[in-house]
Amino acid sequence: MTSFICDQIIDFEALNGYEVQDIERLIEQINTLLADSEDSRVVILLRNAHYLTTRAFVILYNYIREPFSKNAVFVLVSSDKSRIFPPLLDLIEHRQQAA
Repeated sequence: MTSFICDQIIDFEALNGYEVQDIERLIEQINTLLADSEDSRVVILLRNAHYLTTRAFVILYNYIREPFSKNAVFVLVSSDKSRIFPPLLDLIEHRQQAA
């Protein structure tokens, strides 16, 4: 297991922010934190991820799929894995197997 000590934690509650514009603001926040310093490490805690709309999941999925900073880690927390966007789960499982 790789260790990751972070400088910032973004605690995002999807129960209250599950629409596309909420995810777009989250991505802006992540990009701003990562741009502030090349050495900045950010953990994004996405609680109740199963509340995201399909469109919000697509935005998040496309963001994570692109060449993504090694200085950011997403932690998705959900009590209902079956409601997580299937392509996102596939991507996560694929990356875990490659690691």
